[in-house]
Amino acid sequence: MNPFSRALLDFHSGSRDATFRIRRNDGFQQRVPAAPFFDLEHYPALEKRAMDQCHGSILDIGSAAGRHSLELVRRGLKVTSLDILPEMEGILKDRGQTDVVIADVLQFSGRRFDTLLMLMNGIGMAGSMEGLTRFLQHAHDLIFPGGQIVCDSIDVSVTTDPQHIAYRESNIGSGRPAGQQAFMMEYDGEDSVRFDWLHIDFQSLMHLGEATGWEAALLETEDSGHYLCKLMEKSISEEVSGGGGQRR
Repeated sequence: MNPFSRALLDFHSGSRDATFRIRRNDGFQQRVPAAPFFDLEHYPALEKRAMDQCHGSILDIGSAAGRHSLELVRRGLKVTSLDILPEMEGILKDRGQTDVVIADVLQFSGRRFDTLLMLMNGIGMAGSMEGLTRFLQHAHDLIFPGGQIVCDSIDVSVTTDPQHIAYRESNIGSGRPAGQQAFMMEYDGEDSVRFDWLHIDFQSLMHLGEATGWEAALLETEDSGHYLCKLMEKSISEEVSGGGGQRR
């Protein structure tokens, strides 16, 4: 069981101070409480707008404890919660979510949705530009014609923190994407697991979307570099705008 699962299970079992730690490979570290993954009352404005964009049937990718899934169900929408961690299934079902899938999204198939939702920097879980390319290619098989991906990420060029600037410049100097990150995750001083994460600026996401058949639209930006966007299949967006593209 990885540290994230253990922290969320402990919180769900009553340990309200459960907190895991992420440590980047340059020494930067941050303690992350489990509580926000369960909070159904306090949503940042960007997350509220993201959920307002959702329509039809929704696949909440990387749903964890169901922070967004359960709010969307409360709004009367049909939501499938997908997570790669087996421990999330019990948590989600305990919290009232009945449609739960435990799978790697890249291996998930056979169902289509109107909205693919990836919040809390969810597209970062792709881990790299190559991983994000694979996801965007696969996502065509997960949506109905006219469907969309709603997601957020961070433009790391906005930071004024010297440590983050140095990390970004090191990435660029080594030929890596500016927002490529490598972390260790730990919980309770015991288990640790390495994972890669990708923060991608909107312009880069737009170009990658163009190359993989998606049209990106910027919905909201914050001074921190955090932004919200949606992607639609290029043929559909062209058809809507009168471009004459063909549906897949």
